[in-house]
Amino acid sequence: MDRLYKTTRFKMPYQLLARRSPKFCCFQPLTAKTLYRCYHRTHNSLLKTTKPLNKNILLKDKNIELCRSFSNKRFLEGVWDNALSPDERMRQLQQDYDRVVEEIERIDKSFEQHDVLEAKDTDMAKGLVEICENYSKAHGSYVEWDTDVNLSPPKSWGKPAPEKDKYIWDYYTSLQYTLYETGHPETVDRTFKPRSLPNKEHVNVVLLSSPVECIGILLEGGKQLPDGFHLVLSPSWLSKVPSEEDTSLSSLLLHKSISFHSNGASFIDEYNPPRRVSYFVNYFTDNITSGHRNDGIEIESGLDCPMSSSIKLCELVDDKVWTRDIMADVGMSIPETLAIRRMPIRKLSSAKEEMKTIDFKSYDTLDMTTVEKEISAFAKRLQLSQIQKIVVKPSGPKYLGSVGVSFHSTSDIEPIVHAAKELLMEIDEGCSVLVEEFVESVVPLDAGSDQAPLWSASEGLGFRVRSTVCRDHDDTPVTTLINCAIADKHLPINGDNTVCQSLDSTLLAYNVFDESERRELEMKIRTQSADVLKMIMEREKLLSVEERGAFRGQTDVTGIDMVVTKKAGKLVPVGIEVNSHDCTINTQLYDFMMSLGENTLMKRKEKTSTSPMGNVNNTKDKGYVPSQFPDNRDSKGSEFTGGNGAEFTDKQGGIVASLSSTIQKSRYYSGKTMGRSVRPFVRNMISRSQRYMMKGKQVVVIGGGGYSKRNIWPDAQDYGIKIVLVDSDANHLARNQVHRFIHYDFDDHQEDFAHACNIFNLLHTQGIDVDGCLTFWEDCVPLAALVKEMTGTKDLFTTGSSHKAALTGKKKSRTQNVLSTCTADIPHWPRTYLYSSKSVHIKSENDSVLVPKSIQFPAILKLEHGSSAVGVSVVKDEEEIRKKYHQISECLQTESDYPGIGLGHDNTMVAMEYHKGSEHDVDVILYDRKLVGAFISDNGPTRRPYFTETAAVMPSSLPEDKQAQLIVAAYQCCTEIGLSSGTFNVELLMTSTGPKLIEINARMGGFYLRDWIKEIYGVDLMLCSLMISCGVQPYVPKHPTELLFMGIMLIPSAHAHILHDTHFRTQLNVMIEKNEILFTQYSELDEIQSTEYEEPFGNIAVSAETPEEAKTKLSAICEQLGVSLKEYPVKTFLQYF
Repeated sequence: MDRLYKTTRFKMPYQLLARRSPKFCCFQPLTAKTLYRCYHRTHNSLLKTTKPLNKNILLKDKNIELCRSFSNKRFLEGVWDNALSPDERMRQLQQDYDRVVEEIERIDKSFEQHDVLEAKDTDMAKGLVEICENYSKAHGSYVEWDTDVNLSPPKSWGKPAPEKDKYIWDYYTSLQYTLYETGHPETVDRTFKPRSLPNKEHVNVVLLSSPVECIGILLEGGKQLPDGFHLVLSPSWLSKVPSEEDTSLSSLLLHKSISFHSNGASFIDEYNPPRRVSYFVNYFTDNITSGHRNDGIEIESGLDCPMSSSIKLCELVDDKVWTRDIMADVGMSIPETLAIRRMPIRKLSSAKEEMKTIDFKSYDTLDMTTVEKEISAFAKRLQLSQIQKIVVKPSGPKYLGSVGVSFHSTSDIEPIVHAAKELLMEIDEGCSVLVEEFVESVVPLDAGSDQAPLWSASEGLGFRVRSTVCRDHDDTPVTTLINCAIADKHLPINGDNTVCQSLDSTLLAYNVFDESERRELEMKIRTQSADVLKMIMEREKLLSVEERGAFRGQTDVTGIDMVVTKKAGKLVPVGIEVNSHDCTINTQLYDFMMSLGENTLMKRKEKTSTSPMGNVNNTKDKGYVPSQFPDNRDSKGSEFTGGNGAEFTDKQGGIVASLSSTIQKSRYYSGKTMGRSVRPFVRNMISRSQRYMMKGKQVVVIGGGGYSKRNIWPDAQDYGIKIVLVDSDANHLARNQVHRFIHYDFDDHQEDFAHACNIFNLLHTQGIDVDGCLTFWEDCVPLAALVKEMTGTKDLFTTGSSHKAALTGKKKSRTQNVLSTCTADIPHWPRTYLYSSKSVHIKSENDSVLVPKSIQFPAILKLEHGSSAVGVSVVKDEEEIRKKYHQISECLQTESDYPGIGLGHDNTMVAMEYHKGSEHDVDVILYDRKLVGAFISDNGPTRRPYFTETAAVMPSSLPEDKQAQLIVAAYQCCTEIGLSSGTFNVELLMTSTGPKLIEINARMGGFYLRDWIKEIYGVDLMLCSLMISCGVQPYVPKHPTELLFMGIMLIPSAHAHILHDTHFRTQLNVMIEKNEILFTQYSELDEIQSTEYEEPFGNIAVSAETPEEAKTKLSAICEQLGVSLKEYPVKTFLQYF
């Protein structure tokens, strides 16, 4: 069957004509009268134009599609070459127009002679059918978009159009039809000026497909990453070149595409130079197009880029026996099954009670007598179990939908055997025949009251469930859409013969009114579906590249079909089959339907005290919107609850179920309805793309830092990034963990310019090509900026002033003074000077007299270039400033006195205003002065007298407006001093009047921050930093958080005794192995020193759903480990969270 007809979503045993009105579409058999009505109307419309056809009329005329049968032929023959003059092209189109008019006039004369004429009986009617196919395929009987667009192979590539490209106009028309009716702008042709620049993210996700399979993915992709998602309608728009990574592989280049952008905008673009494809999806295969075309197979073969599945992985996931084995392993119910496998090529994990397999290793060993005996015994066993029906079906990549499925009575064995034998003779090697119990879907319950809706299901109807599961950007399986289809239970139920609807509506149609029962079923489906994909992911890891069929192919999305039945009085999902990556058609249909309702329905807000199905934006009064079209949900809400932490109660008020945080803060149920079902899939595509594009990049890192940075080096290796480390320590712990190591002593940062020149020369003489340059070590920020400028890599700061911006961020007094001058009015932000504090740079004891003139006491005294709060103290008067300055400057003079706290720059100090408030870290990701991401953590009270950090929690517990103030303040402070691209750690105080800046660390946040952000949000600040250094804007996925981390610091002066205790370390390791805690260590055990100026040794953190739960868990662990002491009261440090 021509795959194109999937656009109208019905099978076509005979020709059908689509006639469309603005309000509805109807499809009817093609008869002569039908053709006459359609074409007579078109004929009259065409003949209204009596003057010669000119260019303007031709380009705008809606009926130009009548010429498609002729223009398609010319397109394939290359007639539409730019070498043709406009007049020549107009003449050819005029001839096409005249031929169509002549044909319609001939049809009119024929109908004058024959009132009724069966189309199948005449040559004329056959000609009408051909014209009809070219006139109205998927888009009805009119065209509301420009058809004078360039779909030919790109000029820069010069590849001829494949024979299958004769359908390219139908693909394009299907796309425009969808865009038009769903309220999106039509595609604009921009091929007259090829594009030469890549997008900032360097992401090019390519879907080789008709739009039918993937329009939902493309629209969501354009929203998440504009210009990063591309529809390719022809293999001639792509080319392959040898891979730089592995010469046995190929890289895929994109020469032309329909690119998708924000708000559904799309463009036909050509690229010169071509873009490198970062993720590939191939839908041009026999199985997906029902045999229509398979020219995508040659394209996907041997690629080095990430892929969604592959031919072999699709065959694997479409194997019902293999996936039922997985379903059973994760605890999902499956039908009683007898699987007869012909030359099986896949091993199963173990024997299953629910599924017996019979394997025939060759055609010669296919013993029909054995088959008959096994089927007979199986049917009799089902009959004894009161099962009335049996299903016989094939399993394999070709047998999708309901192909080859038959139903039989368990009491009539002969037809069962006959059906199984016939299939066994037809199926390919490696395929199977399944003889299984017919799982009765739950029957409509007797309502017993007036609660039953008028649209309740009647007897004889059954329903099927499809859950869509996507692999998210951090490899977390996420069950997105669960939709259902109701139809005659005695026939196959699929997306072609039903209208999709939600699980909740379906259960209500079956009179399941118990809210907790519906929620329990939904939770079970979500959890088990995600577990199935997780198991598939684990088993794919064990496959070789040859078995996967692609170097970086993996299963990123699946559709799982189930039947809901009743067992022991409970609703239970029974897994039927798993579908590979072409499973998103029905999900996009549902998204489109719901989106249309969301955008057009005016909803009435009601209140209730019983239903948890609520509008989570109103959590105080548990108000809710009883609608199929919910508002955008915030991160504290849920798909099911009226507020954060809400519980379900039964009719007597007892608690029957408490939803987990994973469900309450579902990654699925956030954002606009359109695209929700594939949103995690899209996030995964983008993240895999960026990791792929960073492979092989060579980045210079200035300064390796200490023990706390030890995980950076192996992690960079795992990403495939080549680190060239320059460090003063010839025996640095990372020297053997990086691609290249260069020893160079740069500890005296007052000579940074000379150091930068020397490092640049070392790189040049050693022939090291540099893609990026940065540092993760605070003291090296200005030096790295200088080297970066000299190597010409991506500027982490404003062009031409990066070193100046780096120095401004490093010098605390300069940071505050620069910001204090930013008094200009900003229409969209508060004035920046409001975040600054008065400060005085103290270069000697005599400068203390300057402080009272500018600052009121008490004041804060700290090192001008310091870090980690070393040497920070409160001073009450001028005399105390003199005393503290003398004390600190005497013991902290040079880098060797205390490495890593800025003494390599100098040991001068700064006095600043003292503010009361809560302390917060805001880690921001900036690119070209735009905020890409921000992460807030709340800090507990510092340990006096030296302001040592004690405790922290992430995400922030502040009100949303306070969090917004912190993010805006961090953004403004960075950009106003010249920091425009990079990952920066900004320390702020939240006071009663708003945020006040403490300091800016112009590098990735230290201590536990990288680990926490990666665990909570799935964002690796290290990778983001490396990307930005290479000129790649990092993609930061945005979805509700599902974790909360709370941690306590271990301080040498308080905990040195337990840190050296063997029993403590044993207990700690046991907790780490059990995932009870997340432990981050900042120094080696033998480096512990209890000194006046100290830094934390490590951090013990727990995860929880609420701050209250986290406090309880962390307090108990600290008591158990002996961390909480009289002089270190953990509960006091946690009390403000």
